[in-house]
Amino acid sequence: MNPVKPLLLAALLGFSVYTYAAPEPSDLQDIRQAISAAQTDLKQKQAAQTRAKQTLASSQTALTQAQRELEVLNRQQSIAWDKLQKLQAELEKVKTDITGTKAQVARLLESHYKNRQQNAVVLFLKNAEPGQKARYLEYARYIQQANEKVIKDLVSQQQQLAEREKAVDAELARLKALRMQKQAAVNRLNKTRNSALQQSQTLNNQIDQQTRRIASLRSDEARLNAVLANIARRNAAAKKAQAPAKRKQAEARLAQQRQNANTKKNTGSGVRSTLTAEDRSLQGIDQSSHSGLGSLQGSLRRPIGGSISGRFGQARPGGGTWRGVFFATPPAGVHSVAAGTVAYAGSLGGYGNTVIVDHGGGYVSVYTGLGGISVGGGSTVGSGSVLGTSGSLPGGEQGLYFEIRYRNQAMNPLSWLR
Repeated sequence: MNPVKPLLLAALLGFSVYTYAAPEPSDLQDIRQAISAAQTDLKQKQAAQTRAKQTLASSQTALTQAQRELEVLNRQQSIAWDKLQKLQAELEKVKTDITGTKAQVARLLESHYKNRQQNAVVLFLKNAEPGQKARYLEYARYIQQANEKVIKDLVSQQQQLAEREKAVDAELARLKALRMQKQAAVNRLNKTRNSALQQSQTLNNQIDQQTRRIASLRSDEARLNAVLANIARRNAAAKKAQAPAKRKQAEARLAQQRQNANTKKNTGSGVRSTLTAEDRSLQGIDQSSHSGLGSLQGSLRRPIGGSISGRFGQARPGGGTWRGVFFATPPAGVHSVAAGTVAYAGSLGGYGNTVIVDHGGGYVSVYTGLGGISVGGGSTVGSGSVLGTSGSLPGGEQGLYFEIRYRNQAMNPLSWLR
């Protein structure tokens, strides 16, 4: 029995159970660090929001207390003002009474002066009886003392009212100063509260935006993964359908190779191998990483010019992580990095206009944010073929977002580009 035949059978049996081993992404740790950084940033915003709410609550409590104290001072000031008005009214009345009394005394003196006769008092005292003289002098003394006492009492009352008015003025001034201090405190607390309220609202908006952005990116990623998974299923189904015919072709080529080997042995001449990658895969040799796109790592041309503003594994400004590379550039032509078949061409959720090129062997390249698409699904493209023009992502970033995936696993495109 030819020893090649068992080897051939073993290779054919091995074909049905062989699977590729997907390579580990070299930047997986970077992705994890970027995700951790995004989560840390979100936690910091939430902690800042909690502090802002606490500041807002404490400032509101202090503001309420200060407003109550200000209301008490306003009432005290109002009472003191009413008291001052009453004292001023009383003082004006006393001043009026003093003026009236003085006027009355003046009129009496004037009347007495006008109506007196020459030496009338002297004549009266000379001719009057002793009892009348005494009564007259006593009456005159009483009138004079009474007038002096009235005027003295009014002056004393005026002085007391003036002192009370001065005290009330001082109280009003004190209350006014306290009111101004409390009003300044209320203004400061209002400012603090408004600042804390604005900060809390700003943080709320930032947290909401970041949460929505992360959810949107995850949704977009899920849609892209679904498209890529569908492409992988179609490729697997096609490969499975073609497997019997390819197996027969491989058997024929292996038989020819065996015959060539025997000829070489008999003649001593060298014969070049005619085995294909499929033939070698039947022999248990994985050629996927040494043929197709896998063999071009580090030598692919860029899909577009411009500067790189987003790198694989880095955190995105709006949240999430770049799973590819973003080229910031004005609208320009977008080129396929390698030959392949257009597996998808159209709008794709949060990625905008998208073209996906299947390069075989489980490798696909993804071009998103296109302003226009120049190819259709199912068309064959070569390296450098124009796929469309760049535009902008739905998030507003102008340029091209580019990914390379192996069996739906995002790879670092920069390790493929030259």
